[in-house]
This record gives sequence, C-alpha cells and structure tokens, in this order.
Amino acid sequence: MDDKIRKSHHSLSAELLCEIKNVSAPFEHTTDMHNHTNHEILIVKRGRINLFTDHAGIELTRGDVALIPMYKFHRGEILTPTEYDRIVINVTENVLQNASYEQYDLNKCFKPYNDKQIHTAHLNEDELEEIDLYSSLLLDNLYSTSAESEILTDSYFKLIMVMINRKYRKNELSLSEDKMPDIVKKTFNYIDKHLTEEITLKALEDEIHNNGTYISRCVKKISGLSLSQYIIAKRIALACRLLREGSTANEACYQSGFNNYSNFSRTFTKQVGVSPKQFQIEYRKGVIDNI
Repeated sequence: MDDKIRKSHHSLSAELLCEIKNVSAPFEHTTDMHNHTNHEILIVKRGRINLFTDHAGIELTRGDVALIPMYKFHRGEILTPTEYDRIVINVTENVLQNASYEQYDLNKCFKPYNDKQIHTAHLNEDELEEIDLYSSLLLDNLYSTSAESEILTDSYFKLIMVMINRKYRKNELSLSEDKMPDIVKKTFNYIDKHLTEEITLKALEDEIHNNGTYISRCVKKISGLSLSQYIIAKRIALACRLLREGSTANEACYQSGFNNYSNFSRTFTKQVGVSPKQFQIEYRKGVIDNI
C-alpha cells in the first residue's frame, strides 16, 4: 500500500522496528493524528515535543519516555524546530508476549490499553546513555545477516524493555499540566461515545456549549485533522479492527458508523489504500501486518 495514500492508518514492514532520528527526520509518516496495531516507544534525546493522544497531552523533554499502546490515536508537535533527537521503537503485542516470562510481563508498561492517561517514564543521564547504546546495537542487529544477530536482537530488545518497565513502575515523570485543551478533550470524548451514531455539529455545540466553528478550529490545531476528517479516521480505524476480528465488510461498514456501503468502501479505500474486502484478504494472508 502507498504511504502517500494512507493517512491515519500505517503499515509496518516488520514486527519490531527501531529508529534513531534527528530533527530532519519526520516524526511519523504524517503530522496528523494516526494509530497503529503495534505499540510505540518514544524516547526523547534532545529537544521538546508536545505529544497528544485522543485523551490527553503532555510535553516531553530530554530523557522522557512515552509509551503509546496499540490502537491509540496520537500526534507529535515539535516545539524546538532546530533540535529534536529521539529513539522510536515499534513492536507488536505478539513480540512482547513471546519475549516475556510468566513471572515478568514486558507488556505491562502499555497496560491498560484504554487508559486515558499517557503512559510515561523518565531516564536519568546514565540510563539515557545506556538505552541509547542498546538501541543502536538493536538497530544494527535488526538489519544484520550474521549468525548471532537474532540472538543479539532479542537480548538488546529485552534489556531495553526491562529498563523501561522498571522506570514506568516508579512513575518518575511528573504530569504537572495536561496540554490537551478542555474543549478538545470534551469533543474527542463525545465522538468516542457516539462514534457509531450520526454526529452533527449542532449536537456537538449543544454538548460542548460552544460555537461549532471554534470547536472545529481547536480540533484541527491539536489533531491536524478537520472535525469530519477526525471522525472518519476514527471510524476507519474501528472498521479495520472489525475486519481483522472477522466481521464481513458489510458488517464492518454499519458497525463502524457508516450508513452507506458504497461511501464506506470508497472512503476506506482512499484512507487505507485497498478496499475493505481486499484488506481482509491480505490481512488473513499476512500481507498486512499492522494497520
């Protein structure tokens, strides 16, 4: 699928990816709110960024770690245009489960997935230097063809996840201020609650007690999407999930809030890059790993 077509629903080429980026590299494939079916770990090395999800917002600086569970809509707003170095690790739930032990769940720092708070941790200077080294070695071995690279990849990934889980448990990052404007939070909550129903601007105005144009402007500023684009993105994400879980294309259409199959199919194809039926076929074949 073409990344230029896909806007809010991204596909990964592998179950585990590690990237070490600077300010010249894009934060993601898009500056708009989007989601994945994998977990994402964002570690800030230099610079400042506002990270928004569909429930909250937080400013991250050097040593801060954000843990974004699968399916969670998120977007980054770089506050230091000339300086933003970070480590980004994407991993599927399956990889985390296989790397865990009965006595130690490496996935616990992402749970619960539907938590409205942003999961965070903070690394001191020594810990940041250590995890930066492990990430570089993880990246090297992910693309190595040497006989031992698979073992080393597994080892460095586990070291990173153990460190992050330890720091997450201590909850060292102080969330002194939620960066999400109250009007946007209320709007997103209303959309989530009524996603499968008809959502009108008039209904939003009555619920939020504000002008529809102003509501739309606030949503655009935080999500990068217009109000209608955001609602469509959320519905398409739900449709993708329903299709992965075995619903037919017709069922996914109506269960995700669309009331016309032709419109659903056309919108889905434009957003995702393939039709709903083709999406399901490719997912079952394993062609589509994460959308």
